[in-house]
Amino acid sequence: MRLEPECVGCLFNQILNAIKHLDLKLPRSDIIFLQKKVMAYLLEKDFDNTTAPMVARYLYDLISQVANNPDPFRELKKKYNSLALRYHDKILNSIKTTEDPLFKALIIAALGNTIDFASQHEINLIQDLTNFIPQQLKINDYESFKATLDNSKGLLILGDNAGEIVFDKLLITILREMYPHLEIIYAVRASPIINDATMEDAEEINLTSMVKVIESSPIPGIDLSNVSREFKTYFYSENHAILSKGQGNFECLHDSSTIGKPIYYLFKVKCNLMERIFQSRGVKKGDLIFIKM
Repeated sequence: MRLEPECVGCLFNQILNAIKHLDLKLPRSDIIFLQKKVMAYLLEKDFDNTTAPMVARYLYDLISQVANNPDPFRELKKKYNSLALRYHDKILNSIKTTEDPLFKALIIAALGNTIDFASQHEINLIQDLTNFIPQQLKINDYESFKATLDNSKGLLILGDNAGEIVFDKLLITILREMYPHLEIIYAVRASPIINDATMEDAEEINLTSMVKVIESSPIPGIDLSNVSREFKTYFYSENHAILSKGQGNFECLHDSSTIGKPIYYLFKVKCNLMERIFQSRGVKKGDLIFIKM
C-alpha cells in the first residue's frame, strides 16, 4: 500500500512514542534532529511506491543509533512474551472448552495484536481479552478460511509482534489438532525492528519446537523485494494458504498485484487510515478484522 496522508503524522508520532517507551532522556535539539532527518528522508521518496513500514525501518534505525542499541525494544519484548506466557495455559484451556475452538483461537490471536508500541492504540491486553464481544469482529471471513484450510496442504502465518506471538502459538496448537494434514510455517522479522517478533522471540517461547519458523523482512511489514528465497517459496506456493497478522503486513500486501492469490488478514484496527479504508463496512478503531483479500 502506498504511503497515505494519515501515515505521515503517525510516523512522526512514533518518534515521540519510541522516546517515551524507551525512556530516552533526549534534549529538544536531539528530538528535532531526528524529526528533520525523517522529513528529509520522506522528501526524497515517491509516496506511491513507498509504504509506511519501509519508512519506519529508517525511523527506527535512527532511534537505535540514538539509543546506542541495535535492539532497543528487546527488554520490552521479553516483558510482553513473559506476560503472555503467564496466561498461556489458562487461555488454552478456555479455548479448548468453547464450542468452536478455532474461532476462539483466532479471536485471541487478533486481540494479541494489541501489543504494538508503534500504534496509536492504547495497550491493555488483559482488558481486551476479558471484554471481547463477537460484534467487535466487524469483518468475518471465518467460514471461507475453514474451507480454504480444508483444501490446502499448508498454511503460512505472517507474524507480527512479540507477546502476540504467544497467542499465535495457541492458534497453531488448535490448528495442528484440527488440521493434522496441514504444514504450518510461521514467519518472523528478519532483524530487530520495534517490538516485532524475531527468531529470538520464537525460540524464547518454544515456537520453533512446534513448527518450522522462517524469516520474512527486516521492516515492520512484508517487503517482497527484500525477502529470502525460502520465504518466497512458501509465500508463492499454490499449496500454502496465507494468514497475515497485524496492520504492518496488511499495509504492505493488501493492494499488491504481484501476489497472485488471496490472503487472509487478521488484525486490530489501530488508526484512522484503517477506518477510512473500511469505512463502507462501518469499521472503527478498536474493531477486529478477519478478511480475505
